[in-house]
Amino acid sequence: MKYTKFFALAALAAGMAFPAAAQDRDLRNDYARVNRMQADIARDRARMNEDIRCGRSAAASRDAADLARDQRALNLQRRDIHHDQYEHAWR
Repeated sequence: MKYTKFFALAALAAGMAFPAAAQDRDLRNDYARVNRMQADIARDRARMNEDIRCGRSAAASRDAADLARDQRALNLQRRDIHHDQYEHAWR
């Protein structure tokens, strides 16, 4: 009987540890995605600036649209990270 309680307690502790590990992994993936998105935004901005300097207004307009779309996606990803951190703090 003593060992049964020990194993039950160990199983309970292990079950509580795995969601935290999954949450940490999810946050690492989210931060990596933010880094990639920021790099994409920097490339879009540089391309747009080059198009403006060279007088390619149609290309600059497309670049601006890409930049706005990427910025919105980045903002949503940051909001998701904030939400995940808030949930993690209350567990």
